[in-house]
Amino acid sequence: MIDAVDANTGRRRDARLGILLVLTSALAWSTMGLFVRIVPDVDIWNVVFWRCSFGGPSIVALAMIERRRWSFDWRRTMAPAGVATTALIATGLFSSIYSMQNTTIANGCVIYSIVPFMAAILAWVWFRERPSVSTVVCAFVAIAGVILTVSGTLAAGGGHLKGDLAMVYVAFAIAMMTVILRRYRETPMLESVALAGFVAAFFAFFFASPLNIPLSDVALLGLFGIITQGVALGIYAMGARRLPAAQATLLSSAEMPMAPLWVWLFFNEMPATETFVGGALVLAAILGNVVVELWGRPTAD
Repeated sequence: MIDAVDANTGRRRDARLGILLVLTSALAWSTMGLFVRIVPDVDIWNVVFWRCSFGGPSIVALAMIERRRWSFDWRRTMAPAGVATTALIATGLFSSIYSMQNTTIANGCVIYSIVPFMAAILAWVWFRERPSVSTVVCAFVAIAGVILTVSGTLAAGGGHLKGDLAMVYVAFAIAMMTVILRRYRETPMLESVALAGFVAAFFAFFFASPLNIPLSDVALLGLFGIITQGVALGIYAMGARRLPAAQATLLSSAEMPMAPLWVWLFFNEMPATETFVGGALVLAAILGNVVVELWGRPTAD
C-alpha cells in the first residue's frame, strides 16, 4: 500500500517537473522574435552564422548531459532520412530568420502554429496515416486562420508577404521533418538538429562578415542560439518524456501568445486585426484538437 502511494507521488512529482520544463521551453522559444528585433541592423547571414555557431554546440552539450554519455550517434544522420532531416532544418533556420525580419512576429507565430496539422496532412499523403476526424476539422480551422492572417498582409499592401511565405516554408520543413522522424524512427533527432546548425553556420559564413559586427551583437546572437536552440530543445526533450504527447503539445503551444507579447511590450509591434482573429482560430484549433486527444484516449498512467 505504501509502495503504491509512493509510486503515485513520484509520478505526480515527475509530471509536475515535466509541465515546468515544457512551459520553460515554450518561454525560451518565444524569445526568438525578441532577439531578432533587438539586432535589427544585423543581416540574415550574420544572424544565422552566430546563432548556429553557439546553438549547435549547445545542443550537443545539453544532449550529452541529458543522456549521461559523451558520444553522439552521427553515423545514422548520414542515412537518407537523416540527410533529408538535416537539410530541412538547415533551410528552415534561414527561412525563419528571413521571415521574422520581413513580417510581424505575430504573423509568423500564427503561420508556424499549423505545423501539427500540416504534418498530419503530409503523413496521410505519404503513407496513408489516417488522421482523426477532430484533427481534420481542426486543420481546416487552422488553415482558415492562416488564410485570414495572410489576407491582412495583402490588404495592407503586401509588404509582409515574403516574410509570411517564408514562414509557410518553415512550417512545411518542420512538418516534413516530423513525418520523416515518424516514418524512420531510427533517425536521431538531436544529432540531425545539431548537424543542421553546423551546416547552416558553415554556409552562412561565405556570405557573412562575422567579425564586422559589434561584440555586443555577437554576445546577443550567441545568447539567441543557446536559449532558442540548445536550452529550449534540451529542456523540451526532458519535459516531454515525462508527459503524454498531447499534453506536451498543449503546453508548448504557450509559445504562440507569448512571442508577440514580448515584441509588443518592448517594441510596440502591434499585429493587424486579421492576425488577432486568425491567431485565435489557429490557437482554438490547436487547443481543441489536443483536448479531444487528452479526453478521448487513455493514458499509460
